[in-house]
Amino acid sequence: MQNTMKKSYMKIVMDFMEGYQMENKIFAYMRISTNKKTQKLDRQQQTIIEYSVSNQFKIDEFISDVITGGTKADNRPNYHNMKRQFRNGDTLVISDVDRLGRNADDVIMEIKDLQSRGIRVVALDVPFLNDWEKMNDDSLSKMIIDIFVTLKAHIAQQEKEKIHDRVMQGLEVAKLNGKKLGRPATGVPKEFIKEYNKLQSGEYGSITVVQFAKLQGIAISTFYKYVGILKGKQL
Repeated sequence: MQNTMKKSYMKIVMDFMEGYQMENKIFAYMRISTNKKTQKLDRQQQTIIEYSVSNQFKIDEFISDVITGGTKADNRPNYHNMKRQFRNGDTLVISDVDRLGRNADDVIMEIKDLQSRGIRVVALDVPFLNDWEKMNDDSLSKMIIDIFVTLKAHIAQQEKEKIHDRVMQGLEVAKLNGKKLGRPATGVPKEFIKEYNKLQSGEYGSITVVQFAKLQGIAISTFYKYVGILKGKQL
């Protein structure tokens, strides 16, 4: 009799839990740079509100950071706290996709991370990523994100190659003008030292050495060269 009552009670609990589903939330994230005083959060917020009204949905939470654009997404305090609230099926709305990272590689990594968590990303400045109906279709949204990531990576690589070509052209001109080029063989850029210290302290999370080198825009061989120099100086 007692076992029968226990089973009945457990069935009631299980039925309740099965029928009880927490509603997914829609977050809006905004960021302005501390280096650009003319930027305003209210412009981003108004754009997002107008989009939500036209698509007949309500933003549950507006989250914002006033921080330099060179700061990695997970190092932004309010963005980081927002990600901790995310549940599978939630939606993140942003006025433009570059708010997610400090550069193209950072944006790509962040979108992939959000996608792996089951978070829909709606970016109002990107065709198809700004289509509310399509981005609420799981199969379509995944396909759109995959295409976007591929294109973003391709464009980023093209930009890097253009910059490299311009630098090489500038170096050739400088050589022809008799200018002495290059830094001392033992030199390590200050920016690399700063970011490497962050990597060592865990601020970059669990990214691989290859991913870190890519974010710094250097080859993996250059990464190990710099690290070797820094470790040599510590001896």
